[in-house]
Amino acid sequence: MYKTHKLDNGLTIIGEEIPYLKSISLGVWINAGSRIENEKISGISHFIEHMLFKGTKNRTSKEIASEIDNLGGQINAFTSKECTCYYVKLLDSHIDVGIDILSDMILNPLFDKKDIEKERSVIIEELKMYEDSPEDLAYDLLTENIYVNNPLGMNIIGTTKSLDEINQKDLLNYFDKYYVPNNAVISISGNFDFDEMIKKIEDKFNSWKQREVSVEVEKAEFNPCFIAKNKDTEQVNIAISLDAVPSENTEEVYALAVINTVFGGSISSRLFQKIREEQGLVYSIYSSQTLYKKCGELGIFASMGPDNLKEVYDSIIEEIKNMRESYLTEKEIEESKEQLKGSYILGLESTSSRMMSFGKAMLLNKSVRTTDDILKCIDDVNIDIVNKVIDKIFNVDKLGVCIVGRGVEDIKL
Repeated sequence: MYKTHKLDNGLTIIGEEIPYLKSISLGVWINAGSRIENEKISGISHFIEHMLFKGTKNRTSKEIASEIDNLGGQINAFTSKECTCYYVKLLDSHIDVGIDILSDMILNPLFDKKDIEKERSVIIEELKMYEDSPEDLAYDLLTENIYVNNPLGMNIIGTTKSLDEINQKDLLNYFDKYYVPNNAVISISGNFDFDEMIKKIEDKFNSWKQREVSVEVEKAEFNPCFIAKNKDTEQVNIAISLDAVPSENTEEVYALAVINTVFGGSISSRLFQKIREEQGLVYSIYSSQTLYKKCGELGIFASMGPDNLKEVYDSIIEEIKNMRESYLTEKEIEESKEQLKGSYILGLESTSSRMMSFGKAMLLNKSVRTTDDILKCIDDVNIDIVNKVIDKIFNVDKLGVCIVGRGVEDIKL
């Protein structure tokens, strides 16, 4: 059962005590991601994530890493379209060290000009790494085009141009604007006493000053498109996107999860069984849902030899049409619901996944569903809402398609 507490400075703490474990996962969540950036500062949320590991007034970059490493723990961070998270996983006896380091990173970062230049180079190398991954490149290009002229379509890492131009003043202004306690959440899962944990966090974070902040996002309109990019690879990678449902539409979100499991979200799914197992055309094919505030998408991804591209694409289109024409059977819906519940419960065995799940929910939605609530939401999915969501999403006349591979710019599908 989750417990919550808000400090006087507006910092929200949410925790789940699991006394039979010997570890704790703790994350500091900031309500700032690439979706609130503009082209000039594209990638700044991710840049700041890197800079917080480059040293504080009290620790060098190496000390931040080694203090956790020496305890056998983990420290890391990530930036998404809608938020940034810094987290540790440690033995329960070492959590004080984790809290001290994370608070030091959040409250006392240096943003040294020399470090900024070094990290700029590191991030540009990271951008090149993703561009060398055809699957990542296909998805990034697709997202850029289906959400054209909207920050949601911008790469989380940024562009070479924006990364070259972001300076210390930009970083500090963005950091001061969004890194405030009333725009943050701390989530904890593992073996701890909640009241004692509040005191530990308050002791380290009470100097964090509250300021007015507004994080508003506009709806990103889905733009059907077709993009092909030549890249010298052995396989062709294809990414297809369907306009889906936003994260706040609870009933439709869970219906889509059921649909996705049947369609391409598992090895027993229609896409996998037909295109890989029956036709033998691919090694990798799957679908997944990505949900944002006010919009969402259902993505389909596959890799294949160039000679199989047309047949794979046609088979995917056929399966999209089949969903719209034949829907799901009651048996498929019930089996999918059981599969979802099993996967969800198994995922709860990790303190990290629990901390991530309710930390993000509290940050973005201001509320968290209990395990029983989530299982009920899955159980409540029925054939009527499933059919409604299929009618809304599975439309072959409104697709985003991106193909990356050798000679694909001349291919007609």
